[in-house]
Amino acid sequence: MRTNRALVLIGAALLIVGARLPWMSVPALFGVEGSGYEAIEIGWEDNGLTTGGIGLVLLLAGIVWNRMLGLRYALLVSLLATVAVLVVMGCVQSVLELDPEVGFVAATKAGLYVTLVGSILALLGAVGAVISALRNKQQLGSRATPAA
Repeated sequence: MRTNRALVLIGAALLIVGARLPWMSVPALFGVEGSGYEAIEIGWEDNGLTTGGIGLVLLLAGIVWNRMLGLRYALLVSLLATVAVLVVMGCVQSVLELDPEVGFVAATKAGLYVTLVGSILALLGAVGAVISALRNKQQLGSRATPAA
């Protein structure tokens, strides 16, 4: 259980940090040049609000993890981590649809990758917590059954 909690905490911290980093380069993404177009989209300006908020909730959940064990809690954490993964994958899909001339890597920045890694780590920890909760529930159920 400690590993799952650590994965959720690390993933949550990366989600918060990644939300504040640049996600995309607008000039590279849309093929425009000039000083008027020298903008870099910070994650906080768009989907970073969602992933940063999820990261904050997951961080708080990881801090109080010992007090709130159980399957419902683990399912909620995994749902939030799944939403974070889907938000980042939606951004990746958008960049792929735009198909920038400079390429995917040049059009994306560190924030997108940090957020992706954070969301995957949080999801792995949350899924591990769900599996642990299901195993514990099954073990408790088999012990409570009287012998025939």
